[in-house]
Amino acid sequence: MKKLTCFCGNSFEIDLENKIDLLKNPEISDKILENNFLEYKCPSCGKILKPEYTLEFFGENLSLTMIPEIERDSLLAGNIELQTDQVVVGYPELKEKFIIQKFSYDDKIIELIKLYILKKINSNLDIKILFSNMENNNLIFHIFGLKEKETGISKIPEHIYTSINKNLNERLKDPEILGLLSLPYRSVNKISTEVN
Repeated sequence: MKKLTCFCGNSFEIDLENKIDLLKNPEISDKILENNFLEYKCPSCGKILKPEYTLEFFGENLSLTMIPEIERDSLLAGNIELQTDQVVVGYPELKEKFIIQKFSYDDKIIELIKLYILKKINSNLDIKILFSNMENNNLIFHIFGLKEKETGISKIPEHIYTSINKNLNERLKDPEILGLLSLPYRSVNKISTEVN
């Protein structure tokens, strides 16, 4: 049980485990994909709250920790001890990992595509790029931070993914690429955060 305080001042308890076994609770994967996991209604005012907690997820080929966005700097500084193979920061990155898994994509290749998009933007802004869907043989990426309150969209043809997949081992010989794709935090978002 965890205690949650609403903006209205009301506090209430929620039932949430720190370690989530997705083999025993497969419905949680669907809730994450549908964007309604960690969603709680205040019994006093009715407002929907979406808090972030440090949670561990375990499943078939999955050993993942989600830490709250507020702890990003601590993670990048090496001050967070992890019990899982991989980590994401915040709910949007958690959802992205489940979308990648849904389409049976390799997250290393997704991050290389995001790196390409980031270099193409060539901006000093604090940019976040997330894979969001697959439509009409295009991988759809959402880009946050280009303009206030707007989301950019980049459509990358699936043959680009296939092409990168064919020479992935060659790309991994580059120490910078290998560092970017290393676990536990495999994300281009760590580059954009460190640069700014």
